[in-house]
Amino acid sequence: MYRSSVMAFAVPALLLGAACGDSTSPNTKPVSISFSSQALTTASPALSDVTITLGTNTLVITKAQVVVRRIKMTTSTATCADDDAGGDDSCAETFIGPVLVDLPLNATSTSTSIAASIPEGTYSSIEFKIHKPAGESGDAAFVAANPNFANSSIRVEGTYNGTAFVFTSAISEKERLNFNPPIVIEGTNRNVTVAFDVGSWFKSGGQVINPSTANSGGTNENVVRNNIRASLRAFEDDDKNGH
Repeated sequence: MYRSSVMAFAVPALLLGAACGDSTSPNTKPVSISFSSQALTTASPALSDVTITLGTNTLVITKAQVVVRRIKMTTSTATCADDDAGGDDSCAETFIGPVLVDLPLNATSTSTSIAASIPEGTYSSIEFKIHKPAGESGDAAFVAANPNFANSSIRVEGTYNGTAFVFTSAISEKERLNFNPPIVIEGTNRNVTVAFDVGSWFKSGGQVINPSTANSGGTNENVVRNNIRASLRAFEDDDKNGH
């Protein structure tokens, strides 16, 4: 069985402004940015984990966390500048990082979103960085508060066939997700959801794999890294239900 839900996490409200503009101008509109673990409509509200059973193997995910920073939305096909200085007029950006995204895995969670304000327009994509704290602005304080992420950007806990595991990844890379169709920011409130399909991360060849074999240097490290990249989607989600 697969089950997951819209993320709930606590962060202060943050301002998303044009790279070369004033986010307080009359042409900016309110939006919010949420994260989800791709809830299914068949998920039971009483269940609190992601459980995958294939053949004789059962994987139970009880916690999934991701570090993100530099969320940017773009009106063009160009890639936004990968620095806190910005400088690209096509990118509306906020520097929120690093932030620990803690994905609740039950079907009753509601989304607590990042409040933002961006210029009116049509946005074709969203960019953000899956971030391993390693010396950028704010990283030292973040690691002091979250020591489990001193060398990691992703951490998953659970059991594989009843045996506890901890999976960590040191992925540190920019992700660009296209909106299909593009999102129009105008007079009404909008919510953008970034979805991580955590239930797909530990599968290979039609089998559930042991997450411990995907840690640094493990035989399935690259398999799971590729699965994480492939699991990402972004879309307009005004009712914040993860779909």
